[in-house]
Amino acid sequence: MTCFEDLSNELLCEIFDYLDGYWLYQIFSNLNFRLEQLLHSSSELEIFMTIKIFPNLKSLCIVGSKDISFLHACRWEQSILNYFPQLEEFYLIYNDDDNEQNYPIYTERPNQFSSSFWIERQWLFEVEIKDISIKYTIRPYSKGWYYETNDNIIDCSTFINLTFECIPDSIFDEERSKEIERVLTITKIYYLKILEEDLSIPVLIQIINLLPNITTLKIHSLSTDKTTELTLKELLILCSMKQTSQIIKVYLEEIDDIHKELDFLFTLCPYMEYFKVGRTNTTDIQSFLRTIFKKINRNNNHHLRLLCFHISTVDDRIVENIEEMIKCDKLLPYFTVERILNDVYLQWKWLEHIDLFSCNIYLINKIK
Repeated sequence: MTCFEDLSNELLCEIFDYLDGYWLYQIFSNLNFRLEQLLHSSSELEIFMTIKIFPNLKSLCIVGSKDISFLHACRWEQSILNYFPQLEEFYLIYNDDDNEQNYPIYTERPNQFSSSFWIERQWLFEVEIKDISIKYTIRPYSKGWYYETNDNIIDCSTFINLTFECIPDSIFDEERSKEIERVLTITKIYYLKILEEDLSIPVLIQIINLLPNITTLKIHSLSTDKTTELTLKELLILCSMKQTSQIIKVYLEEIDDIHKELDFLFTLCPYMEYFKVGRTNTTDIQSFLRTIFKKINRNNNHHLRLLCFHISTVDDRIVENIEEMIKCDKLLPYFTVERILNDVYLQWKWLEHIDLFSCNIYLINKIK
């Protein structure tokens, strides 16, 4: 008598041709180890897809683990084109649970999820690190805070997001470094999001140093603990940001020590163009704005053009007060203030850029 476990993959596939693929996967994948092995084998995609073709399927969600080849983007492209030509929403989740000791690293060409296939469909590739686990996700694009600017072109290849849910004891150890290195074998990271509250500044410096392609940064809150001192290496990294930083969009959900945190962020992100603040510890918005522009001038950061801040109770009078204050203090020559619900957007142009533009127009007219 032949046991189910002893059947070859080829024979199993012939048997599965007579069964409904979705029903088969749902019923048996958790009941029989042999079938689970089959579904997670190197030919997993082809086996499952050929069981049943769904030409009119609009949405698909697949979860996998234990085999890093699950993230071979080219195989997914071919499978979707061949078996799901009408697919509109695709969710792919791969859980890499402490796999460094048990499973091989990704050996394919990196950044495969940034090809035109994924960009045209606006399916984003994201990574989340939590403790010793890494979760990779493909999902449809949805508008985020970083897309509140006036950009008209959506390039999903630059939205590849790495999220740190927590950093135990605010310590960036060798294990976290290895997790980032493992991620970078698969994809570049452009958007860093850290959910940890009161994030240590040295930890943030070390993380960003490992992710040179970051253009967008979101952090919950920073710790300005006086007992925490930067090492010489961290100071050198911070000083080198003028030459290495590519971060242009920053979202700080909570700000406590305005002076110290702004000084640090303007040093860490010298080319920042968009700065968003969630909650502040002050209700004096005019003082808050004066401090920001004082820091901008002191740090000579004239790349910043858009500021967004949240106020719990906003009315049109507050917006008018902001406009009057900016004009009275002569903080900005050309600016607009807009309120959207409880968010206030202040956008401006620096005088030297206006003058340069006017000069160019004048020269063109003179030549004509």
